[in-house]
Amino acid sequence: MISSSPKKRAVSSKYLLVFAGSLFALAILLLIVRSKGGFSFDQKLTQGKRVPILFSVLDEGDTFLFSTYIELYPQEKKAALFFVNPRTSFDEDDTLLEKKDSAPNYLKSRIEDALDQTVSYRIVLTKSQFQSWIDLIGGIEVFFEPKSGHITKNYDRKKTIYVLDGRDCFDWMTFLSDTKMLSYIKRIEVQETILLTVLEKLHSSRDQISKQTIQVLFEKATTNLDLKEWEALFEFLKKERIHFGVSELPGEPIVRNKQKDEILRAKQETVRVAFLKFSGELRSSSFSEGERARIEVLNGTSKNGLARYGKILLNDKGLKVLTVDNAWDPNFKSSIILNRSGNTQYSDLISETFQGRPVYFALRKDLGLDATVILGEDFQNSKD
Repeated sequence: MISSSPKKRAVSSKYLLVFAGSLFALAILLLIVRSKGGFSFDQKLTQGKRVPILFSVLDEGDTFLFSTYIELYPQEKKAALFFVNPRTSFDEDDTLLEKKDSAPNYLKSRIEDALDQTVSYRIVLTKSQFQSWIDLIGGIEVFFEPKSGHITKNYDRKKTIYVLDGRDCFDWMTFLSDTKMLSYIKRIEVQETILLTVLEKLHSSRDQISKQTIQVLFEKATTNLDLKEWEALFEFLKKERIHFGVSELPGEPIVRNKQKDEILRAKQETVRVAFLKFSGELRSSSFSEGERARIEVLNGTSKNGLARYGKILLNDKGLKVLTVDNAWDPNFKSSIILNRSGNTQYSDLISETFQGRPVYFALRKDLGLDATVILGEDFQNSKD
């Protein structure tokens, strides 16, 4: 007699519901992970996701020099640079300067707390590594005007257009005339000038910066990016014309009685509001409107009326000119544009208006300007 096969037991609807619920919970968890930065680095670039990077530089003896919190927005081709003064303190008395080489990791956690989001990527350079970076990209070209703080005990930089090698660059970006807070604030402008010039060099000299050079830059850095991610980042910076905006992490000046010095006390909510306002304005469609620009036009020749004519050209392009005047020197052979605020969108528009005249970063927030245009003999000749 053939025995009958055992009957299949029906799966309880309760177990089906538990299984379905588990799948749903897993899907929600994956969604949350992705929203918290779970996308791969390549996906963030190709899909236009926000890329947060904390870039830090240390001086000799692992002394903290400065950090820049960078948010790169690939889809908009924009990046917000949020610089941090080493004299900044958060809830305790110790400043970032006093935390030395632990400052970058400490700052990362404080920024994450303030912005309630993960800082996924970190890059730290020592003095020797930063100097090597500058040398590897062939140095950087800067413009020194009479009021620039460019003379130090090691270098007497007398030329207006000056090429900095690694040692020269690091000497300038670490120089302090004294230890007062104002000197630190002025030095941050130098550091902003240098970093923006480096980023510009990566794009303008993209054909000369090889994949091998990018790999060597990777070897001379401490980072949690792997080599593939590193190459993807640098290739993006080389290929795309990124518009930058620059701001500083806010802090309230406070005198420490015991140390008899002044520091910047940063509050979490103030940092959050300041950064969200800054990044929101940078990403807005109105950010590039010429009427918001603050420009001065200077006549760098002995011919009258040149600056006024330059103002007319800029106004015709929708760019607002606040003042026209004579330059400190009437013998400029070539016209130049000085970026004063770090907003590169305006200086690019100005350069286009003047047939691609070169732009140099020379940040000076005390001027209240986005750009200074100096018209030289080449412009006079083209006008004639």
